[in-house]
Amino acid sequence: MIKHASWVHGNAVVTELPSGLYVQHWGWGTELAFTYRLGQSPAKAWCHIPIPTPVIVDNVRLKAQTFFLMFKTGQHAAIDNIHVFDGPHKVHGWDVIEGSNYAARRTGDHSRGLDSSNVFVLPEPHEVMFGLSLAFAIAPVSVNTSLPLKDPEGSVLITGAGADLF
Repeated sequence: MIKHASWVHGNAVVTELPSGLYVQHWGWGTELAFTYRLGQSPAKAWCHIPIPTPVIVDNVRLKAQTFFLMFKTGQHAAIDNIHVFDGPHKVHGWDVIEGSNYAARRTGDHSRGLDSSNVFVLPEPHEVMFGLSLAFAIAPVSVNTSLPLKDPEGSVLITGAGADLF
């Protein structure tokens, strides 16, 4: 039974290394768009979004197993990695392995409702110790480097993230 559902708005996203990205915080979320030099493909970029986390409710330490990342990608961008952190500890990750499992790549519009592309379930419940965060890597896909320095289809919009705690 869920004791607490915790969500944060997408405009709370921060980037690990802001170079190579155009970052715009909007009322509806955060837009991350690749920028690049002519003829050079942009690198994968890691981003983070904290999830407000009550760790103890009624003298019981909470557990989490289901996480949510609401997003929309352009045609030239994808989310390739999603990692759950509890404080400094990596709890679990869903990763695209270059050259092998591109089926794990997440693309499309999953920004307005829950579906199989934006719901992530841990193999086992995790007892929360410090505070939860999602780290995710956005990757360029089929980028035409002869386009303007900011490719409008090379973007990812994050509208929210959350977790169910029990």
